[in-house]
Amino acid sequence: MDQNKILVIDDEAGIREGVKRALGAQGLMVITAENGEAGLSIIRDGGIELVLIDIMMPGINGIALISKFHQYDPDIICIIITGYATIDHAVQAIKQGAYDFITKPFSVDNLVLAVNQGLEKRRLAIETKRLQTIELKTQQLAQEKAQLEELDRAKRRFILLLTHELKAPVAAIQNYLQLMLEDYIPAERKIEITYKCKARAEEEMAIISDLLELGRLQSMPAVKLPVPVRQDEILHQIVEDYIESLNKKEIVFHLNIDNNIVPTRGFGDQYINMWTNLLENAIKYTPPGGQITITLQKKENWVHCEISDTGIGIPENEMKYLFTEFFRAQNAKELELPGTGLGLTIVKQIIETVKGKITVKSTLGKGTTFIVELPVAD
Repeated sequence: MDQNKILVIDDEAGIREGVKRALGAQGLMVITAENGEAGLSIIRDGGIELVLIDIMMPGINGIALISKFHQYDPDIICIIITGYATIDHAVQAIKQGAYDFITKPFSVDNLVLAVNQGLEKRRLAIETKRLQTIELKTQQLAQEKAQLEELDRAKRRFILLLTHELKAPVAAIQNYLQLMLEDYIPAERKIEITYKCKARAEEEMAIISDLLELGRLQSMPAVKLPVPVRQDEILHQIVEDYIESLNKKEIVFHLNIDNNIVPTRGFGDQYINMWTNLLENAIKYTPPGGQITITLQKKENWVHCEISDTGIGIPENEMKYLFTEFFRAQNAKELELPGTGLGLTIVKQIIETVKGKITVKSTLGKGTTFIVELPVAD
């Protein structure tokens, strides 16, 4: 069994030796020092559990030593011993963190009692900390377990949704083909049904393509370092590709870019994907004659991006589902426009990859604004 190590700091050799004999007889290991500097050197080496300190010594006095000792070991027990006991000394010592205060001359019994009580206090303090650490780790493990269980539930929900979304177009194609094979469809409708099969096949391919992109984003190696990307250049490129779609629906389009726009941190191909999804959604759900506005501004360490439309908006009770996989608002479904329900999930994943932020404001029947904050490149 390890011996408790006691340090005695006193400028009187007789006191040091007397304490050493008295405590040694109790099975304690006693180390002595004649002044504060020597005591500090021993404390720095570690292993001391309790220190008996003379309050009046040349150099560093006993009270000043207490706070210095606690810097090396917060749980060390300090007991002041002195022949000049006053209330003021006691108060000063306790304020500095002393555990007890004994006066010279003291009996062996009083010395042993004070030391044993001090060691027990240290043992209880250390044990309390150990139990608190165990409790904290238990709580952390419980939280991690709950998170893993929630992830597992989310994974199962996603697989069920995925199965449904992938199965629906295939089932429709299979049904159409079966009807044609069994001659239930008149010859004059076969071209129409063939186009329907083609549309459902394209729907299936779009879902698979978005799933592959989402998987790529989620599994992108952390070692891939972001680079400076100019959002203004990407936007000019993308808008050019959608001019025909905007003109076809007679949508009034505004692109407002501040002159002080700086590069953002990220990946060019991902930002192209992000803006493509946001602009396609805005065009898709904005009625003919509506308006779409994209704004870029520099705000402190962020590039503030907004894309606003005067489209159908999002029902308030469905906003919380907006970025979940395969979600499409009810009013969007009623328009019967093609969509995978994965576009905004991909957008959010891209933004989170670069530690950006995305928020949404929407009014049903009046329009939607997506607000994206992208970190400025280092």
